[in-house]
Amino acid sequence: IVYLFVFFSGLSFGIISGVFSVINILADSIGPGIVGIHGDSPYYFITSAFLTMALVLLHTFWGVIFFDACEKRRYWCLGLVVASHLLTSGLTFLNPRYEASLVPIFIITFITGLWAFFTAGGSFRNILKCLSCE
Repeated sequence: IVYLFVFFSGLSFGIISGVFSVINILADSIGPGIVGIHGDSPYYFITSAFLTMALVLLHTFWGVIFFDACEKRRYWCLGLVVASHLLTSGLTFLNPRYEASLVPIFIITFITGLWAFFTAGGSFRNILKCLSCE
């Protein structure tokens, strides 16, 4: 039951982070100019939406991993969570090339999601049971 608290804590933090990201993007969309006119990426809005989705998921996964690392005193896990957070944040600085930051961020999201799944007690056996409707 503790992991449910951690899961929803990370999810709510991710949703709040996503809301603030989307509000800034929506403010850009009603601005005086049009994004993409002066050599900017025409995929600004769709890329921002996918990036926001990845960050909501990442905050959820980081919450699960971080709590488990604190509880079990695995300081190297804490360092990896902080490092992946900094790496993901740093990848968003590739703003003129929005699409270039999406692929590594989604790779980080997938790897972190698997790590959080196994940290919370998941296994390949559970996945196979779920897929076979048992």
